[in-house]
Amino acid sequence: MEVAELRQQILREIERAQAGAIERRQSGDAAHAAYAKFIVEVAGPLVVQTVQILRAERLPFQAQTPADSVRIASESSADDFIEFVLDTSVRPPRVMGRSSATVGRRNVVVEEVPIAPGKAIADLQDVDLLPFLIPAIGRLAAR
Repeated sequence: MEVAELRQQILREIERAQAGAIERRQSGDAAHAAYAKFIVEVAGPLVVQTVQILRAERLPFQAQTPADSVRIASESSADDFIEFVLDTSVRPPRVMGRSSATVGRRNVVVEEVPIAPGKAIADLQDVDLLPFLIPAIGRLAAR
């Protein structure tokens, strides 16, 4: 193979890889912006309402907002919680519902479920969270 031809192939591959990296960064930035808005306008208010209902029923839960997520946490166990997080490991990025519950003394069961698969983060509404949230609350409240 000629050096010039090899050089051209290498340069094309470098350009392709750089263009892909730029697209991934832009997609990630847009997803982070949409997710931040989702936390403030959709998930955050729903979590606060949910915790108010749980507390009215004398269930010891609190709303928390750790970095880049929103969480319903048990006041009696740090391992018992429900949260919504951004998953950037896939294309396009998506919102995941994560629940964690202690089983027995030492076992922690974590479940992660995509929220409204195929729906853009910017289009998510509170009703999209309920198919994950309601059963997860039932599992934690039954403890």
